[in-house]
Amino acid sequence: MKAVAACVVLTSWTAGMSAAEEKEHTYLVGFEEGITPSLIEDVGGETGDMWEQIDAGEAQLTDEEAAQLSSEDGVSYVEPDQDVKIQAVEGLENWGLERTKTPQAWDDNVTGSDVEVAVVDTGISTSHPSLDVADGYSAVSYTDSYNDDNGHGSHTAGIIGAYQPSMGLMGVAPDVELSAVKVLDENGSGTLSQVLSGLEWAIEQDVDIINMSFGTLTDSSTMKEMLDEAYENGIIVTAASGNRGEGEEEDTDRVEFPARYDSVVAVGAVDKKNERAYFSASGDAVELSAPGEDIVSTYKGHSYGPLSGTSMATPFVSGAFALLKEAYPEKDASELRQMLQEEAVDLGAEGRDDRYGYGFLQIPDLSGAGIEEKEDFGEDNREAPVEEDIEENPIQDDPIETPSEPLNAPAGVETEVVENDDGSHDVYVFWNRPEADVLRHQIYRNGEAHGTTDNGKLFKDESVAPGTYTYEVAAVSVDETESGRSDEVEVVIEDESFTWPEETASPSDFSDIDDTFWAAEAVRELHARGVIQGSGGEFRPEETVRRGQAVTMLGRVIGWNDAPASTSFSDVSRGYFASGYVKAAVEADVISGFSDGTFRPNASITRGQMAAMLGRAFNFAGENEEAAFRDVDAATTGAGAIAWLAEQGIVTGYDDGTFHPESTLSRAQFASMLYKLGEHLNE
Repeated sequence: MKAVAACVVLTSWTAGMSAAEEKEHTYLVGFEEGITPSLIEDVGGETGDMWEQIDAGEAQLTDEEAAQLSSEDGVSYVEPDQDVKIQAVEGLENWGLERTKTPQAWDDNVTGSDVEVAVVDTGISTSHPSLDVADGYSAVSYTDSYNDDNGHGSHTAGIIGAYQPSMGLMGVAPDVELSAVKVLDENGSGTLSQVLSGLEWAIEQDVDIINMSFGTLTDSSTMKEMLDEAYENGIIVTAASGNRGEGEEEDTDRVEFPARYDSVVAVGAVDKKNERAYFSASGDAVELSAPGEDIVSTYKGHSYGPLSGTSMATPFVSGAFALLKEAYPEKDASELRQMLQEEAVDLGAEGRDDRYGYGFLQIPDLSGAGIEEKEDFGEDNREAPVEEDIEENPIQDDPIETPSEPLNAPAGVETEVVENDDGSHDVYVFWNRPEADVLRHQIYRNGEAHGTTDNGKLFKDESVAPGTYTYEVAAVSVDETESGRSDEVEVVIEDESFTWPEETASPSDFSDIDDTFWAAEAVRELHARGVIQGSGGEFRPEETVRRGQAVTMLGRVIGWNDAPASTSFSDVSRGYFASGYVKAAVEADVISGFSDGTFRPNASITRGQMAAMLGRAFNFAGENEEAAFRDVDAATTGAGAIAWLAEQGIVTGYDDGTFHPESTLSRAQFASMLYKLGEHLNE
């Protein structure tokens, strides 16, 4: 049966309108047996993209052409194209607002006007269309800006005071004056001294409320004194109880500092079922609980997204205090605390308990406060950012620290050594990431902490010197608990730098080599190091070098094993004087022999063969194989090595621009080439 989707829209086609005047639309066309663009063109339409996987395509058609095409043989359906958009608007709803009776306060005209809230965190996004940052301060060392480069502070600030009613993205007190106090860096970390500097700034600004959605396990007399000072000055201070959950024992106190201090309101988190969130720390200091699971709020830049943690619960309470502060400016901090304690919905054990404190946050009835209606508040009366100004949710993984199960040590640790162009070596360490949430990984080299990486599965150890190393990997959870270490993996990096063999004791001069001989220095140096030997006190510089002799001298320079050995060549027996060197050269891929299974050790070596052997032994080759000599091309034996040797000035060829790669090599020429190469590599 054919789908006649176009017939529905034909009712809008105006009688008397010519086909030329009728407007074209984009349609999606399905074909019965393979894509057939001609069917579209035959009815007067234009083809667009074609999708072979589903035998369908795009077409520009009038409504009449679409109706005609839908009845054609070979067409399975014709349907109008549709606009699609991200379905994220519904997800913007902050479920905690209704649960805490926040909208009722707005109905009573209480929105936090003229109340100053300092968000002591990673900063606040100063460009976010849903946030209005009145002032700020940075205590971190790398920037004077209080703009948020992490996202956590912006998320916290949005729960307190975001304003975007057109999308349902609202803070508890959308008319507060937000101050961004940046004491944590882009990774969400900071020092106590930075926090103290930020707190001092906030106190000097005489803010009404300080929100601290962070914690530490370490008590500090200095921090306690600073926060006590703030409270005595009438500033309400809130802090997250922490994300370390509950201890195994019922009476285990897991609340972190500064939430533990009496001058601070410690806030725990509940989930959508009004139950303690699994990560929310329990302890005597917990005073109130608030929504802390999947809370949608603003994020860094122009984005938004959901996060979980006691970090999210704390700004609900800060926002609530901002509403009370506007409604009852004459009341002091202790009186406002008491109001929220009495209004809270009792959860868990009757009365105040370690899990929920006094209970779940509720905004009191503020109708009696007598706040006049605000003309500029509300979706109809106040300019709000439009949906297009907000980027979609960028948060893929919850970056807020929440507790996890004990971590297993990473498994499957492997390493790979990569040699760089400059001869240095990098060691890559790979592993299987544990299933539980991981904040980062700690890498150990030779038993000592060597570096860290994020929650990925790769670490690069750069420019590692030659030697033997062991690597281990440990996972670190979000609550800074480190797993055991992985199995140890050993890495050996050979020292591939060139060094000459040690000199022998006072070698005698050859009778046929004097100071005027062109290769005298090379011959004497190689003789002194045991690389070349003469016969009867002579060197015989003009004799050609045999293949076995060349391998022997090369083996002495490199330090190959010279012990007699059986080889794969039929003409190199164990009794041959250079059998050990020949075997080593084969294993090092320096020589391969001939197709008949021979090595021909007594055959003379050519200049091209010698260059090829050196190139393979010392791993070099030129970039332009044809540029150096006119009788050397890509097909020449050792062409790349010849080019490299010429580039380094080790070989120069002949006056006519040739190299003679097929010519044999004299003993003096070989000594000169080998010596120059060694000196070049030694540098």
